[in-house]
Amino acid sequence: MSLTKPSRRTANRYWVLSLWLLTALNTAACTRSPSESALREALDRMQEAAQMRDIGDFMEGVADDFAGNSGEFDRAGLERMLRLVALRHQSIGVTRTQTAIEMHGVRALVRMDLLVTGGSGGLIPDSGQHFETSSTWAFVAGEWLLTSADWKTNL
Repeated sequence: MSLTKPSRRTANRYWVLSLWLLTALNTAACTRSPSESALREALDRMQEAAQMRDIGDFMEGVADDFAGNSGEFDRAGLERMLRLVALRHQSIGVTRTQTAIEMHGVRALVRMDLLVTGGSGGLIPDSGQHFETSSTWAFVAGEWLLTSADWKTNL
């Protein structure tokens, strides 16, 4: 069996094909899909922003046409409420439990319980509330956005 050196033209074709394949794989890897893990990452980012009292970062995950508690809050109303909470408490804690996600293509339904605590910065929170939440999300321009949410306190 004799091995012959490929022609320069054949080598160039392999090189171009390899570059094209690497580019295609890289593009596919960078394209965000409406996956549950991407939604969980969005939830994590918003939770961290809330705990850091960074309302601007939190609101980046909220859609412009957001509606909360059956229309009681729009996007601006939600932002005002969150800013008020951030002003009242030097430290905020948010704990998510019982998170259930139902994926529906580019839409998702998220149900979860939240324990939200606030304090003056000491070890023990001054106040806390437990919320049962249900929210809808939409995958828009490569990102998950909160489109609506309903919450009720659970005493």
